Amino acid sequence: MANLTAVAVLFACSLVAAFVLFKILQSTATIQKKEYQVGGAAAGFLLIYAALYGSYAHLQNVQLTTCQAALAADGAKLAVDEGELSIQGTVEPPIQDATVVLTVKQTNPDNQGRFLLNKKGVDLVKDSVALYVVTETKYFKKQIFKGDDVSNLKIDITGN
Repeated sequence: MANLTAVAVLFACSLVAAFVLFKILQSTATIQKKEYQVGGAAAGFLLIYAALYGSYAHLQNVQLTTCQAALAADGAKLAVDEGELSIQGTVEPPIQDATVVLTVKQTNPDNQGRFLLNKKGVDLVKDSVALYVVTETKYFKKQIFKGDDVSNLKIDITGN
């Protein structure tokens, strides 16, 4: 819902900017491609919208990367301080509305399928540890063994 709101706000801002530039300030613009040609306020609107959306997408990516780095750093610190098992990885291919479950801990992967789980008191030698990727209609299981790289775990849900 947040992405739809952002697109609606960007659309409205582009309309207002195109109105001001092309109605009040009498600007001109043209976009020419092999397949089409757009001029006037429509071209201005498309250029403004593309610039705003590009900026928004870049800021979202920067914010996501910053949050993931902070989560990874916090998870590593907790693991050292409290003997906590931290499992980070990717669901491949990414699926929407899925939940990644470890024992009693669970989280939802982001739009790229990435997730981060922390669990205290787990011993990969003694405990049988598994991750489940759960959707409304099915689930996929990934068994975790001693020696697995739990800092960059891949869960392949295609069955390969």
